[in-house]
Amino acid sequence: MEATDTDVLPEHLQTAEDFLDFFKVKYDPEVVQTKRVQLLRLYHGVLERYDPPLTLEHYRKAVRIAYGSIKLGQELAFADMGCGTCSGCDV
Repeated sequence: MEATDTDVLPEHLQTAEDFLDFFKVKYDPEVVQTKRVQLLRLYHGVLERYDPPLTLEHYRKAVRIAYGSIKLGQELAFADMGCGTCSGCDV
């Protein structure tokens, strides 16, 4: 199944829990509650490594990899985002 982001993922997926539930990933609610931002950042980081067009399987793998990484204590450092080109923050 090849499609664009908007064709592949349902619109109702908004929270980390929504993505985990949709892809049937068993998760610890406490971990997700305290690490939701890191989880979503990792998820998007994993997605960036795939060549388009992205499939539903790419999204499923990205969610699993991101949650597994968070559960193992691996997180992205805010300083490593490589941004700084916009004027919206002081990073």
